[in-house]
Amino acid sequence: MNANNLHIPTVINYQCTGCGTCCGGWAVPLTPEDHKRIADVNWWQLNPQYQGQKLFRQLKKFEQLNTPYSHKIISDDGTCPFLVDKLCYIHSQKGAEFKPSICQLFPYCFTDTPSGTYATVSFVSIGALHNAGQPLSEQKTVLEQKLAEFRRLFPDYKPDWSKIVLSAQQPISWDEYLKHEEELFSRLNNQSLSLKERLQNCCDYLAAQVEARSQVSSDASTRRLNLNKLDKHLLSTFHKMYLPSKPQRSSEKDFHTYRFWFGTIFNASTVFEINNQYYAIDQLREIPFPENKEIDDMLYRYVFSHIFGKKYFGAGFGGLSLVTGFHHLIMIVSLARLHARGLALSRQAKSPDLSDMTFTLRKLETQLGETKLGPSAASSLELLLQSSSRAQRLLANS
Repeated sequence: MNANNLHIPTVINYQCTGCGTCCGGWAVPLTPEDHKRIADVNWWQLNPQYQGQKLFRQLKKFEQLNTPYSHKIISDDGTCPFLVDKLCYIHSQKGAEFKPSICQLFPYCFTDTPSGTYATVSFVSIGALHNAGQPLSEQKTVLEQKLAEFRRLFPDYKPDWSKIVLSAQQPISWDEYLKHEEELFSRLNNQSLSLKERLQNCCDYLAAQVEARSQVSSDASTRRLNLNKLDKHLLSTFHKMYLPSKPQRSSEKDFHTYRFWFGTIFNASTVFEINNQYYAIDQLREIPFPENKEIDDMLYRYVFSHIFGKKYFGAGFGGLSLVTGFHHLIMIVSLARLHARGLALSRQAKSPDLSDMTFTLRKLETQLGETKLGPSAASSLELLLQSSSRAQRLLANS
């Protein structure tokens, strides 16, 4: 594996905006070295607000599995207790290198492949969502430093790209994949078309490749673009997983581990719960989605980043086939557009705005980052999301 060749995207910018938003919504994990370094400080002597406050807890054995972490920072309200006046108190008192390893690495992400290491950023970050700052292509030195930190933190990270498939029973080589990716980017980057049209063109291309290999006629030309009952059940189930109305406890990790049983899906409702209100999918579709270049650009960069970073299929996400992985991305875009409408409805607005999409994508990215996809779940997704017609219907109705 050629892990020394660092690939950097040209359309992604990043700079910390100092908003403090990224420090909320999750519990920060600590390596044993992080815990010893940070827990040995008498923080209450530096700031009285920490007196008598329990700041750390040891992770349970199942929480430590396949991670380098042993503890986490306790967060009672979802916000890191070391966030003071929207700034990291650890950083201000002890410097950047004293912070937890995961915080030093955030929001940079790396994926090793046979053709090198691909760098991206997490869209949990407000700076990444709004494309703030310099292009990543101008931050090579920083990225190399972050990659070294990533290697130190995850020394056993060795993704296996030897079993890539285009679709079920259609294996392809890594070089063949790169040619497909180049074609996807060519279609995705066509700024003369709307984002939905570009994604549809990508779907058409992949469907044609599957048909050419299988010699089975595609149903794309005769597709019906109305959502059927299973489409709505799928949207509702994915919404519960990726955009839950309430924070999920450990006992509710079924969604995070993708226990995708057909009974669960067929018995699912066809409504979204958003801000403690319930909205039918058909009701959300009636809300006009604005022609907003900032929103389209944000969604485009989100999809681009996941494709460039190889975070949507194969070793990057649950061993999914290329086709199913891409259709899963379309499901996410469809969810985002519908959920943003629901947020607008919940505040009695006529249509969603950039803040609705920002909130939605950040929550989606957080949930996806916690998702574990096992073999049985991946097989279920292959059955449920391999259809090009279904992907087209989701796009058309979102």
